[in-house]
Amino acid sequence: MPYLDPYSGSWTDTEARHLLRRTVFGPSQNMVEAAVTQGLSATIIELFQNVPLPNPPVKTIPDGTGTDELNDPGALFGETWVNAEPFPNVNPPMLRNRVLRSRSKSLYSWTFLQMHYSGISIWQKMFLFWHNHFVTGDNTIAHREYLYQNVLRSGALGNFKQMAIDITTDTAMLIYLSGAENSNQAPNENYSRELLELFTIGKGDLIAPGDYSNYTEDDVVEMAKVLTGWTVSPIQNPDTLIGVFNSNRHTSGDKYLSYHFGNAVISENGDQEYIDLINVIFQQDECSRFITRKLYRWFVNHDITSDIEANIIEPLAQIIRNNNYDIAPALLVLFASEHFFESTACMIKSPVDLIFSATRALGLAPSQTNLEEEYNFAYTHYAMCGELEQALYYHPNVAGWQAYYQEPQYYQTWINNLLLPRRHEFAQLMIEGGTVSIDDENYPITETVDVLEIANSITGASDPNILVNELANRLFNYPITQSQVDALKEVLIPGLPDFEWSVEYGLYLGNPNDQAVANSVANKLRSLLSVMVRMSEFQIM
Repeated sequence: MPYLDPYSGSWTDTEARHLLRRTVFGPSQNMVEAAVTQGLSATIIELFQNVPLPNPPVKTIPDGTGTDELNDPGALFGETWVNAEPFPNVNPPMLRNRVLRSRSKSLYSWTFLQMHYSGISIWQKMFLFWHNHFVTGDNTIAHREYLYQNVLRSGALGNFKQMAIDITTDTAMLIYLSGAENSNQAPNENYSRELLELFTIGKGDLIAPGDYSNYTEDDVVEMAKVLTGWTVSPIQNPDTLIGVFNSNRHTSGDKYLSYHFGNAVISENGDQEYIDLINVIFQQDECSRFITRKLYRWFVNHDITSDIEANIIEPLAQIIRNNNYDIAPALLVLFASEHFFESTACMIKSPVDLIFSATRALGLAPSQTNLEEEYNFAYTHYAMCGELEQALYYHPNVAGWQAYYQEPQYYQTWINNLLLPRRHEFAQLMIEGGTVSIDDENYPITETVDVLEIANSITGASDPNILVNELANRLFNYPITQSQVDALKEVLIPGLPDFEWSVEYGLYLGNPNDQAVANSVANKLRSLLSVMVRMSEFQIM
């Protein structure tokens, strides 16, 4: 089997969709056609093009004191609040809390807008990967969340080791995993344990009391000592949102690691000592295997057999090691490989993938002339994903979303008797419009998919067989059966022969300004698409 040999098969819509669905949120038909035209190599190059950090989120609530207005002392409507005081001096406290909540809402909406406006680029998928890898949970100060996500975006396709260094002293992480409480007088092993188990090398099997495959309990204790002294300053201005080293709180002297780390000694080195520690951890080859397995589960398949371990994971891990833990070279090999295109195992779409499959992939876009509407559009999607148990910035625990680590279900955790009906409901709303209620708040869906534009983009759409099959090609991973085609035609033109659709659609094409005919055709198409996005085939990619 060729495994990681360069892919040499056909390059059609099918292969382009497979690549883009795994690397981009909700790839549109235009993106698929562009990828087919430029070829596999050029598409991969475009996917990995460097992307600058986006402009920061802005205040989207109009200024004023009315019910739907808000005065933020750090930003006027349309201006960013990122450079303002993180904890503004606003009274009463209820009003200050509303300012803080509005900033958080702005950040969450902005995060989804970055996904929506991204083109053929893997950066957004990689941002979400790291967001699920280096999990934090301090959600009280939007500034802190913004700086945290900047760390992830800045290094999204960069160096894994440097990311581990940067995140260790990020104040969101220092607070979430008790790093700021870790001192020579009150050692706290929370972060040192997760640094090993979840962030860098993995725990492995228990081989003796207190000794796992990759580290010991004594290593956790010694590493906690290395990490002492880092604190979080009281919030005054954006400059106070960085980790601060206090030598008086640091455990002085040498720290001794186990045979898993070559009996390394971490010598006293003040505020650089944590970097020395991370360098020692990353000298272990298992770090490269650990992150490669997580990337494989994120992009390809959860099932890592002994064959995959030997012929995919290990070679890719070797590439990562050879590049001093830069991850892009390994991903470039993976996405251009025979294995990637021969691996037809389905992934159940994450909520984020599902929502963008029902919006961006079908041409649904927010208003870019009305800032409030644009951000509200994005926040509705954010809220939907949270309702489907993928709330960005609010992971269920430090291990992240269960779909990427919980054996044996993995991706199946996205679907159960509670979640599946909601997934159907949200996809349907993008086609038909309406109102979704989440946590006692109503979100109106006023922008809906332009079904006429979709039909117009299909050559031969006047033939209902061509129309249904092409929509299936765009929405699903695999061709549908003739019985499914017939059932979907029954939705489109219930009880009528094929020519009835051909006649009506022909009338529309002949006079698209005839509103009555256009509405009739649109309603039929909307009914068809509404059913298709609720089919099981739409849940996978």
